[in-house]
Amino acid sequence: MTDIDFASFYRDDLDFKNYGIEHLVAVVYCVLFCAIVLYLAKYKWTEKQSQRFIIFVAAFVLFTQLFKVFIRMILGNFHVTEDLPLHLCNLMPFFMLYVVYTKNRFWWSIFFFWIMAGTLQSLFTPTLTEYMPHYEAIRYWIVHSGLPLLAIYGYYIYGWQPTMKDALISGIALNILALIMYPINLLLGSNYVYLNGKPPGTTLYSYLGPWPYYIISLEFVWIIMFSLLVLIFRGISKMRGINPTKNM
Repeated sequence: MTDIDFASFYRDDLDFKNYGIEHLVAVVYCVLFCAIVLYLAKYKWTEKQSQRFIIFVAAFVLFTQLFKVFIRMILGNFHVTEDLPLHLCNLMPFFMLYVVYTKNRFWWSIFFFWIMAGTLQSLFTPTLTEYMPHYEAIRYWIVHSGLPLLAIYGYYIYGWQPTMKDALISGIALNILALIMYPINLLLGSNYVYLNGKPPGTTLYSYLGPWPYYIISLEFVWIIMFSLLVLIFRGISKMRGINPTKNM
């Protein structure tokens, strides 16, 4: 590897463009990876093989998230207001490793909605600023493809069915997280979970009004999105010939 190639791994470039070629290719690869893993786990691998692999995926996603913290410390550009793993998508790797390792349906039912309504849409409206092979671009796509895979894995492989009760509990838990994070933001001068300001770029937040009114709008957004997710997956289950009330 040349010095130029290596420098592109850690040198900030700020040249990533939403809906460009790299964005399109990354999304396609993420979707294909998830589809292949789910197919192999469902039809080709033994239960033991599938479990080992999904634990490896969860651990790798967590490692990738933590790697960002370590490399920023090494490079000397770590900022406590931006680089702690306290954004929603950055917290999920810690929790989802526990979920798949223990096959804990209760916690899966909470994080499933956070991931499918939040992390998944971040694939299509990324807040990313760096392009490949920058370490932040690598981390972003691994985390934002790995988490939806882990969430869908619970539904497709473990057979867990999301319910309206799950959606309600998940929404309450999201508000509890916000109540915890807001004073942390005030203390650090940070904007984790985007409670103190909108994320950069064009995202869902862009259409919800100025701060702090968009936070109120988000309450209606999660109610609608979480409910739609229940209906969508209930419909998918029925098309697959599965009773949606099974394993609730």
